[in-house]
Amino acid sequence: MPFRKILIPLLWTTITISAAKGLPTNLKDLPPQNSLPDLFKFNDGTKVTSLAEWKERRKELVEPLMFYQYGSIPPRPDEVTFRTDKEKNHSSGIGKEHWLTLIIGSKRKLEMRIVIYEPKTPGPHPVIIEEEGSLGGSKNAERFMKKNYLFIEYARHDLDPDRKNTAGPAQKAYPEHDWETLAVWAWGGMRVVDYLEGRNDVDMQSIAITGHSRGGKMALLAGALDERISLVIPNGSGAGGAGSSRVLGPGAESIGMNDKPHWYHPRIRIFAEKEAHLPFDQHFLKALVAPRGLLCIESTDDLYANPLGTYATSNAVMPVYELYNKANRNAIRFRRGGHTFSEADWTSLLDFAELTFYDKAPVDGQSFWQIPAEVTPSPDSGGSPGFVKVGNTQNKEDYNYPRVGSFGSVNHEYEIGQYKVSNAEYSNFLNQAAQKSDPNGLFNPKMRIRKELKDGKFIYHPYPATANAAVTYVSWFDALKYCNWLGESYLISDQGRKVQRKSNAKYYLPTEDEWYKACYYDPKNKKYKLYPLRDAHRIENSNKLPSKSSYGMMETSDHIWEWTESKVGEAFRGIRSDSWFQGNNRQAAGRYYSNPDLELGHLGFRVARSASAGTKKTEIKNAGLLKRARRFSR
Repeated sequence: MPFRKILIPLLWTTITISAAKGLPTNLKDLPPQNSLPDLFKFNDGTKVTSLAEWKERRKELVEPLMFYQYGSIPPRPDEVTFRTDKEKNHSSGIGKEHWLTLIIGSKRKLEMRIVIYEPKTPGPHPVIIEEEGSLGGSKNAERFMKKNYLFIEYARHDLDPDRKNTAGPAQKAYPEHDWETLAVWAWGGMRVVDYLEGRNDVDMQSIAITGHSRGGKMALLAGALDERISLVIPNGSGAGGAGSSRVLGPGAESIGMNDKPHWYHPRIRIFAEKEAHLPFDQHFLKALVAPRGLLCIESTDDLYANPLGTYATSNAVMPVYELYNKANRNAIRFRRGGHTFSEADWTSLLDFAELTFYDKAPVDGQSFWQIPAEVTPSPDSGGSPGFVKVGNTQNKEDYNYPRVGSFGSVNHEYEIGQYKVSNAEYSNFLNQAAQKSDPNGLFNPKMRIRKELKDGKFIYHPYPATANAAVTYVSWFDALKYCNWLGESYLISDQGRKVQRKSNAKYYLPTEDEWYKACYYDPKNKKYKLYPLRDAHRIENSNKLPSKSSYGMMETSDHIWEWTESKVGEAFRGIRSDSWFQGNNRQAAGRYYSNPDLELGHLGFRVARSASAGTKKTEIKNAGLLKRARRFSR
């Protein structure tokens, strides 16, 4: 087998990674920041006022990212050699496949396999790099070869097998570094760029890296750290990738919920459900990419990947791109569908590569800056307003699920809404709470409720076809105010930062324990039921699943999440659903948390009440309707 040495130049454009020793690991030393940390504020508190100062500030972004989340990575190796394992014509007839093994370092000699899909057309070639768990058989190679691109897959598992409590070959070769799986894979992608520098038919100004899900996390990290990569395209990357750790949409992957802890450095776990204490967020990673090309591709149905949080971080980094006068290089696209790298995504990737490398406008003429396309849930059948009684006090809690906890122990009788609050019920509320004006933003135009002005008053009507369907686009604060309308339940002060349920409250949002018990507990057998497992990526099938609890609570397995009263961490509120499957957590898998200001098409609520509650009050109490910021409302 032929061998070839790739000479490594002394000067190379990769961000220097310091050990970052001495950063605090006690939350008391990390003051909470509920909003995204300021990119333009130096660690000493001074502000960035110029591009030159930004380049200095940029150096400060790396340390907390690597120290807390990814671990330290080795320097560039002294050399990369390769051997050719096999070559063959591609089935399309327009290029060849080269199967190589990269040998990384003259002493440590790590091995990593790659496959190069090379067109027959002459170079210099732009390059698309993608990580793969298994090599070969790419369905996308042909589309890139037709455009004269090299398309390269590299075997990430050769460096780290992606198994808990298992050190991979890379960690064994570099035991002096405390890097974890994502950092290893990103480092591997950078080694592919080393290889490319040894070729004379490559356009080194046109190197792109991409990946989906965990691969998207890897791609963003590699692109942030290696400035030789001129275009970064993470797809559905979520937590540790393009998605914010602070801005969490319903069902979003979070630090506390992630079931792959070995992807990250253990230090990140101190921030689980305490994300406000993070001294960074994922916009730091994106800011390191600027002014190079960045395209985040998301699905609005892929709630776990947190499309809302990805939009928040992309939006937060736009001022950095504007500072470079490169705003058009910060891009984001949304689509409908599930957690996959779809045909449409690959088309968007190629279109943006052509725009970034060659200033070619996309064929479809669509913008590369989009807000999340709202997903309007399918109308649920709904039902008449009413409550079901939940008794059987002093029941035990359910199994203590790892990283989630135990739920369901309730020492009192209560009643819970048989159905979620409907558009019709919420319209009645609006007709009293927002008749003259709506300073608190109780109405969202995306609700399936019609608003009209008549005789100087606003009148709200649910659309007939969806009158009994669950109301959505309701924030946690809106849900509290609905409860206050029913029964003066909550004291809300300090612009919403302080909330207290009154001891004599009749109507309220259920706690997580109350919701969990009403949904899962079987009083006859005195145990908890498993929720109806579903394909998390096929939202359209959710209405075919059983949706009735032992107590008669309905609409538990649809795709609309529900606010609960429970506080999670310092800045979030718990949300519940019976329609999501995460890892092996089963019942508890339907538990997440979100910013209380969020108003989304997947998010509604139901009301609980004391067992002795009487009829509804219909008189609005303005004292419970304080103004609030709607930073995350859409």
